[in-house]
Amino acid sequence: MSTIVVDELQASGGGTPLKLPLKDGTSGQSLQTDGKGQLKFADSSAAAADASSSAAATAGPIGQAFYTGQGAYTWTCPADVKKVHVVCIGGGSSSRGSNWANGGGGGGGLGYKNKIAVTPGTEYSVFVGKAGDGSGTVFAGGNSYFIDTNTVAGLGGNGQSGGLYAGDGGGNGGDAGNHGGGGGGGYSGSGGNESTNGSGGAGAGGSTYSSTHGGHGGGGTGPFGQGTSGVAGSYHGGGGGSGGEFGLMGENPYYSYGTQANIRGGDFGGGAGGPGSNANAGRGMMTGGRGCVRIIWGDDRAFPSTGCGDM
Repeated sequence: MSTIVVDELQASGGGTPLKLPLKDGTSGQSLQTDGKGQLKFADSSAAAADASSSAAATAGPIGQAFYTGQGAYTWTCPADVKKVHVVCIGGGSSSRGSNWANGGGGGGGLGYKNKIAVTPGTEYSVFVGKAGDGSGTVFAGGNSYFIDTNTVAGLGGNGQSGGLYAGDGGGNGGDAGNHGGGGGGGYSGSGGNESTNGSGGAGAGGSTYSSTHGGHGGGGTGPFGQGTSGVAGSYHGGGGGSGGEFGLMGENPYYSYGTQANIRGGDFGGGAGGPGSNANAGRGMMTGGRGCVRIIWGDDRAFPSTGCGDM
């Protein structure tokens, strides 16, 4: 029997020489390379673990920033983050006055944009729109945006009209009627108008009731990715879309809650319900839902529904 003894193997056409291990492996092991020409005996599970560890070392960081209080902020881009995905929801409009003829408030729009190029260490502008509060003659909800309103934005509801949006996708806020508020905009459809279901993950519009007791607030929309759309119904606030908050219902026809009816729109972006002649709702009880801005980053994440959870 002939035996060939070598320390290295190399193709006839050249290439990196592969050095053979000095010791035998154990049963079930296989020859594996370290990528630098050195062969070794190793378990298949160990190879998988090494590959997983290598992939983890090269993957980008995962994170988020979430802003809900009205006003201006500065977001500083973390190290190793080169792109972000952002959703913005505008504030819902308040009711336009304390008597029946003034009607409800429109819902805030929702806009999202993916793969926005950013530079580590650089500061970027964030603005969160206020909930419309009916102070003075200003009833509209505020605009929410990242960098500026042309990059990505959800615009606030304005009176009975729903807010618009800017970005890769999103939805307008729903329009209010003389009773119910409009729903917050969705990821692929608009918020519900008065007594109407939301679409594309949006909030539903608040229902009508009566000129005596007023209407009901529109449902808000959640900022954690597209989910089920809000549902409208008789005698209650609009259902929240994508996990958003329900609009508040004010006076229920079967129970008396007193004269201070709370007809606030749901967070985020729901429009307030319309007041009735006997509701006597205070300004703080006729506000729209708040606006918000949410920034996420990391591999395999994108709005409307890819890896958008709280990570």
